[in-house]
Order: sequence, then structure tokens, then C-alpha cells
Amino acid sequence: MTITQLQTYAKNYPAVPITLQFQLPSFNPIAITQAFDQPDKPCFLLTGKPKKTEDGYSFIGVNPLKSLTYRNGQLTMSDQMGKKTTEAVALKPVLEKILAENKTPRIPSLPPFLGGLAGYFSYDYAKYATTAHLPAVADPMALNDADLLLVDEVIAYNHATQMVTLSKIVPSAQLTNLYQSVLTHLTQLKQAVLAVSARKPLPSFSMTPLRLQFSLQEFDEKVEQTKQHIIDGDIFQLILSNPQQAKMHGSLFAAAPTLFNESPSPYQFYFRHNDFETIGASPETLITKRDQTLFTYPLAGTRRRGHDQAEDDQFAAELQHSPKELSEHNMLIDLGRNDLGAVSQFGSVQVTAYRKLLRFANVMHMGSVVESTVSDHVSAIDIVNAVLPAGTLSGAPKISAMQLIGQLENRKRGVYGGCLGYLGFDGDLDLCIGIRLAYRQGDQLVVHSGAGIVADSIAKYEYQEFNNKASAVVNALKETAKGGIVDALSN
Repeated sequence: MTITQLQTYAKNYPAVPITLQFQLPSFNPIAITQAFDQPDKPCFLLTGKPKKTEDGYSFIGVNPLKSLTYRNGQLTMSDQMGKKTTEAVALKPVLEKILAENKTPRIPSLPPFLGGLAGYFSYDYAKYATTAHLPAVADPMALNDADLLLVDEVIAYNHATQMVTLSKIVPSAQLTNLYQSVLTHLTQLKQAVLAVSARKPLPSFSMTPLRLQFSLQEFDEKVEQTKQHIIDGDIFQLILSNPQQAKMHGSLFAAAPTLFNESPSPYQFYFRHNDFETIGASPETLITKRDQTLFTYPLAGTRRRGHDQAEDDQFAAELQHSPKELSEHNMLIDLGRNDLGAVSQFGSVQVTAYRKLLRFANVMHMGSVVESTVSDHVSAIDIVNAVLPAGTLSGAPKISAMQLIGQLENRKRGVYGGCLGYLGFDGDLDLCIGIRLAYRQGDQLVVHSGAGIVADSIAKYEYQEFNNKASAVVNALKETAKGGIVDALSN
């Protein structure tokens, strides 16, 4: 955009994006991320196969201005020089202040993310969004409740138009003084992007065998307890998870080429901050905001993929006609409608797609779409607080299910069941649900998945379900540890 166009926007907004665009027929998000990554700095990559409603994008955050981690009511902020401050404070007003101070215009001709807050809110962050009592749980890995980067410089790539957009957010009051120097910087950044010809050698990665937290017998007992709560009328459904754990050395980034290639998903991500890393290929949106429209996409009901077309079709028919799966899916659509209703204009919540069969690399799901028009004066954090965690990762009623999950699992879930993505300075946001992922803190590696328990659940089948869900991530990690890496993204 020209400085004249930006000066018009600058009259009404505290910040504006200076951008530079150019065509690039081939864009390897992993190679580009490597080229600009600094191992001692945070890293954010969000890419993936596009949703049907919009072009596919890759977003890479470059040299974040600040990082914000939140744990047990304590906020730690760190700047680019490594200076840290820690205080006991509510997170919501801090994030709202950052977003307001850096608010930019929404420019439809540009990518949906040019700068903002990027990172994750954990499943456990929900305790700050409700006045209901949630039980305290064990936290053996000292996991953060939220981990966000303040990103003012982004490399964005539209995979449909093959357009690279380099952006830098600047204060409106300094636009005239900074415009030329920022444009020079973005031109240098462009040359650096064009100079990336191939992926560098990947970091090392090794791991010990994964071990499930609960054996089949222990899981069976927890399923029976859950079903008794259903019989007693405490809940209708609950997502019971069973994390797998191992020791690891190296970096999860080494598994990115294999996982991204073998698990095409709307959201493929890599996030690193301090000694925490997560990598995943999530099929499910928690919440997307585009201008005034909110979207959520409940996925519920699962079958593994068949070994051939006949078996695949058989499993699809079973899934689409199973009373258990249909009732579970309908229940979670209702939860999605209720969640959006809390932050939407009255009467605007609608189900716009219903029980569509969606096939992924290792499993298939039924998916629906719920849309609404956001209410006036609702902030991005209000929206997160209304919808996190998704009903597909907690159960129904949500609060009762979460209270029971705390008792049954007695362990922080971290990014699993939370959300990862961005809150843009322009007011838009896109957050996927933290599933089909691995994360590590220090040398402790976790692959986390779960299954929906209803009144007629059979424990051994639910046990197999979360193993099916985790298989793509587990296989990618094992393949990487053996050195058998496939990187079709570099072709």
C-alpha cells in the first residue's frame, strides 16, 4: 500500500501495516522458517491445507517484539533484549490493552494476519474464563496456561495466488518518519526470502518408547465412572483423554516435514518458546473471526480410515448411521451454538453446514459449521473466553464435564484441548483446537488424544479411538527418530 493510502487509515487507527508484496511460485514454509529462525528466540509457524471458504496461507512470525507467558495467575513478559518482568495480574485486560494500542485497519486485499498476538491458550486457561469452580489438578511438567508472542513483523504466503506479503506494524504517529526505512527493511527481507533455495538440515531428534498414562484396565474403570455420572444425570457426554509420554532429545521441528506431508490438515503448526515446543496437524477450528462474522466447525464422530476403498466406504456408512455418533455430534453442535450465542447478536447464530463427512489421513469425522454475527463491543479475548475449550474436547454440559475431567484425569492438559493461532491487530482471529499434536517441556514429550464417552460407550473401542487419533503424530515422531524423513514440501 502507498504511504498516501496508509496516511488515510492512520487518521483513525493507532497503528498501520506497511507491506511489500511479490509473486513467488514456490514457497516452502519449513525452509523459510528455518532461514529466519533464531534458536534462542521464539518461533511461530502456522500453515496447512486451506479451508473451503478461503485461500490457504502460511504465516511466519519474525523476531517477536515481546513474549507473554501466563501460569497460575502470574504473567511473565520478556522483550527482545531478554528483559523480564513478572507480576500477579489478570491476563484479559493486559491482552485487550495490547490489541487496542496496536489496532490496525482491516484491509480485505491483504492477508488476514499481518501482526498481533500469536501462540496458544491452554485447555487449563478456561479456569480464568468462568466463575465456576474447577478442581486443582497435578502439573508435573509446569505447563503454562497461555503462551503468546507479540508479533509486529510477518511473512505471509497465499498458496492460491502465490503472493508473498511482508508486513511491519508501525505506530500511526510515526508513519511518515518510518515509512521509507521500513520499506527498505522489507526490501532486504524480500531478498532474503528469495535467496532461500532449499531446506537446511533438520535438527536432531530422538525419543524413548511412548507409554500411555492409563492402561486399558484403568481406562475401563474411568469409562465406567463416567457412564455412571451420565446415568446419574450429571453430564451427557465427556471427553476422556489418555496422554502418551516419553523422554526426547533434540527438537520437534525435525518431525515437521513428515507430519505436514503425511497429515494434510487446515492447520499445521510449529511453536517454540523457551524450553517448550509443540507441533501438530489439527483438523478442527475452535473459532475464526472475519470482519463481523464468527465461525466454529464442530467435529465429532470418528472412524479410522479403511485399508481400501470398500472398507473406507463401510466405515463411512457406519459413522453416518451410528445412533451414538449422531447423538454425540448433535450435542456438540448445540454446545457450539450456545458458546457463540454468548458473544453474538441475538438471533444471528445459524448452522450453515450439517454432518458433512470429512476424511483425513488416518481418521474420518462428521463436521458441521456454525456461524454468527459478533455483538458490538466484544473483544477478541471475550470470544476466546466464550468458546474455550471446545465442547468436542470437554463434553456437555461443559462446566460439569470439565469438573469431572479434572477428577478423572488429575493432570494439566496444556495446549491439548486448548487453542493455537493468532489474534490479529485488525480484530480478526483464527484459532485451531489443540489436537493431533505433540508437545514437550524440557526433555518430557507428550502425545495427547482423547475419546468421547457417552452412555453406551465400550471402553476398548474408545481406547482404540484415541490411539487412531494419535497415530499420525506418533508415526511421524517414530519415523523422524529413525531418520526416515519424507519432505514433499521441498519439491
